[in-house]
Amino acid sequence: MKVTNKIMMVNVEHQIAVGNDAITATVIHQVCLTEGKNGEVVADVDFVDIENIEFLGIKIGNGYEEFQKFKTQMNEMGIDVDELINEKCVGLITTGDIQKLKNEYRDLVK
Repeated sequence: MKVTNKIMMVNVEHQIAVGNDAITATVIHQVCLTEGKNGEVVADVDFVDIENIEFLGIKIGNGYEEFQKFKTQMNEMGIDVDELINEKCVGLITTGDIQKLKNEYRDLVK
């Protein structure tokens, strides 16, 4: 057996508040780290989920259907929840965070 590639995948959670703190939630990003062709560590970040959603302190049920219903209701009032969340997610995972994960990957695959 020959191992040809090693991958480390981690989930990173952040608490966010949008719309003057009217909507709060936990957003989850997945970071995939692997070694590139020339030996550098490559990181890819993807938004994967949102949990613990509250609107004005009222919990919105977890799950795809509940969240879609909430987004539809908000959209009917002219509020684009996806846009608010996407804007808030920009920069949540910093270059410093990525560097720390790259260092952890290097330590793991020694």
